[in-house]
Amino acid sequence: MSKNNIGFKYVEESKVIEIKMKNQDKLKDFSFQQLFYDSLGLEHFALALNNTDRLIHLDISENDLGPKNFSLLQKIFKKNNRIEFLNIADCKIDGLETKVLCESLKNNKNLKFLYLRNCNISDLGSQAVANLIDYNKTLVELEIFNCGITEQGGNAIGNALKTNFCIEKLSIGDNKLNRKDVEQI
Repeated sequence: MSKNNIGFKYVEESKVIEIKMKNQDKLKDFSFQQLFYDSLGLEHFALALNNTDRLIHLDISENDLGPKNFSLLQKIFKKNNRIEFLNIADCKIDGLETKVLCESLKNNKNLKFLYLRNCNISDLGSQAVANLIDYNKTLVELEIFNCGITEQGGNAIGNALKTNFCIEKLSIGDNKLNRKDVEQI
């Protein structure tokens, strides 16, 4: 088994996730769009993936996690440095959680795709993303569309892109950026 798409919207028996995934030695790709409806399901998910370094593809987009619930997942990103694809779009995380996430991802030399679309990362999170861009030379696609980024955050990201030429696709629209920074990017 190399890919898992659970295919249902809610997890009533959240313990099932932990039990089923804990011993999956070949499972590398996870897609859990619109799956978690409470912190209990998320806790079991985090427990199941806490001690693995096998994750390559993780899609938890469109889960209304918020900062408090997302913090339960942070240990996954600290321990797993093999993630190549990370989609947390529409999860409603904030700048502080983005900062913690980016600090964890700095050690990941495999990350190629990062999607934060529609998360209110603000300038705090965009500064963290800029720092990640500085450290990570494997990132080729970054989506920070509609993330509450202002001129300050746009400037930080623009400056980081001056030294990182690896990003091939950048989606940064629907933020309040300075025209000069947009042209620079």
